[in-house]
Amino acid sequence: MRIIYFGSDDFGMPSLVELKKNHTIAAVVTAPDRPKGRGLKVAGTPVKDWALKNNIPVYQPESLREKDFPCTLKSLNPDFIVLISYGKILPLSILEIPCLAAVNVHPSLLPAYRGAAPMEWALINGEKETGITVISMLCETDTGCVIMQKKTEIGENEDIFSLKARLSGIAPGMLVESLEKIAKGFKPEPQKGVPSLARKLIKKDGLIKWEKTAAQIHNLIRGTKEWPGAYTYFNGRYLKIFDAEVISSSLAGEGQGEENRNKQMHGNPGEVVCADKNSIYASCGEGILKITEVQLEGKKRMPVQEFLKGHRIKPGESFSRRGL
Repeated sequence: MRIIYFGSDDFGMPSLVELKKNHTIAAVVTAPDRPKGRGLKVAGTPVKDWALKNNIPVYQPESLREKDFPCTLKSLNPDFIVLISYGKILPLSILEIPCLAAVNVHPSLLPAYRGAAPMEWALINGEKETGITVISMLCETDTGCVIMQKKTEIGENEDIFSLKARLSGIAPGMLVESLEKIAKGFKPEPQKGVPSLARKLIKKDGLIKWEKTAAQIHNLIRGTKEWPGAYTYFNGRYLKIFDAEVISSSLAGEGQGEENRNKQMHGNPGEVVCADKNSIYASCGEGILKITEVQLEGKKRMPVQEFLKGHRIKPGESFSRRGL
């Protein structure tokens, strides 16, 4: 079968590679080259790089409504359009092009978490499970009928990187099977359940609100680790927290000495209740967060033990929502 693939990031790469094994990738459509990295060097997407290496035509329209673009795609005579993490909604003029169907792979259990950041919000919200849903596409975002759906549990300490990698590995087999089902005449079924939205993250979504529970802050750290990062301020300086652990209100001897082994540690939200050369413990609205990896503005990311070598932190000092 002939397939036109729409995608821009590496989440869909395993699926694209799997499709090529038994089908013809007639073309890929991906985002235009953009400045990237500290040097802002203009670079293409992973999808473009792979396609060029495999001698597959690449299209990078700024707008999918360019006058002749649908005609160009139609001339490729695709059986399917497959979209994974492309970043734009396909207009009807493109959805109607394939002979069989336009198919989307979405990393959530639709209709839950429709939108641009389903994995991130599932982690931030402390969900216990998520999954992959393969749908036939409609003009409205993530509303199409379900071809296949598979659930998977979310690990207690799983972050956005590990969850993305795992779901990315689940998707290829489901996608291939879904295309085969459609080719044999399978009719997808409407989504069932209450829809929820997973909008694109913005910078302020990473701001830590210390009045929340330690578990909620831990979830925020896991879900925003790729971008924008969970951040706070300490002594007026911007500080990202990349890793942490949730503990109870009792430190139970976590490096405190025999006389304090069972001492209950409490403080106002954001207050440092314990700090030594190896650890920082901060009080939350409920529970305590043990901070294990940080990055101070202008510095590299580092374990908290390394950070504490150059920064003395005392109990009673506080993290805050604002800088100086």
